[in-house]
Amino acid sequence: MFENRTGGPGGLVSSRTQRRVRRVALYLTALIVTAFIVTPLYVMIIVSLQSPETLFSGGELTLFSTELSLSNFRTLVTETATPRYLLNSFIITAGVVLVSTVLAVVSGYGLARFSFRGKTTTARLILFSYMFSPIVLAIPLYIIFFNLGLLNSHLAAIFSISAIAAPFSIWLMWQYFQNIPVTYEESAWTSGATRWRTIRDVVLPLARPGYVSVAIFAFSVAWNDYTMVKIVLSEQALYPITLGSSLFLDQLNIGWGEQMAAAVVMSIPPFLVALFLQNYLLQGFNLGHE
Repeated sequence: MFENRTGGPGGLVSSRTQRRVRRVALYLTALIVTAFIVTPLYVMIIVSLQSPETLFSGGELTLFSTELSLSNFRTLVTETATPRYLLNSFIITAGVVLVSTVLAVVSGYGLARFSFRGKTTTARLILFSYMFSPIVLAIPLYIIFFNLGLLNSHLAAIFSISAIAAPFSIWLMWQYFQNIPVTYEESAWTSGATRWRTIRDVVLPLARPGYVSVAIFAFSVAWNDYTMVKIVLSEQALYPITLGSSLFLDQLNIGWGEQMAAAVVMSIPPFLVALFLQNYLLQGFNLGHE
């Protein structure tokens, strides 16, 4: 009865009008979301491409200017330790990606293919541990690295961030390996292949979307991390870009333009990773389902 009054034959609002309203609502929602995303990015980029004189010409912030310059980026390279901070970020991020991915593949395969008491509980506890705030691990990890003599080193940063990324990575690979039929491995075994060769030649190629997704996730956690590196690193020469750029606030010769230029530099690697590996990311988080 309600449908006859609102749509369909004899209704107050025709089906065609309802489709148009839904389409307009969808486009309007997409436009609002896009504006919320694009506006901060535009401000960041346009501010980074203006000199201090142009940026505050007339005493007000200029967000629409044709006088663009790369002077802020040159200042970062020549007057700050940004190149060193970027190198540290790449070192730490590469280490976290390697450690997290290898650990996730090995642990995920073991949970999916080997039977042992408490396996399901173990897998759930691994995912549950990801729900804790990273700051909960800060003091225990600090004590561990201090006793091992690894404090204030890239290894401390790599292992501490890997501890944050590992639980979800392991759980993701466990789910992904479960969606790879074990019959593929059994066929290889009947042909005389060892388990290691089966994993290398059969399982890993099939699981590529999964561990690439894990690598992307580990990259995002490591590249954007601030808390753990702040705790385990005390020497500025070892700081990544996230931590090093925060020091610019204390420098009188660094203004808004240079700060936004640093933000642009930090945004480029994640953007490129998402741009070129987005298909793997979608397949991996789909857990192997079409």
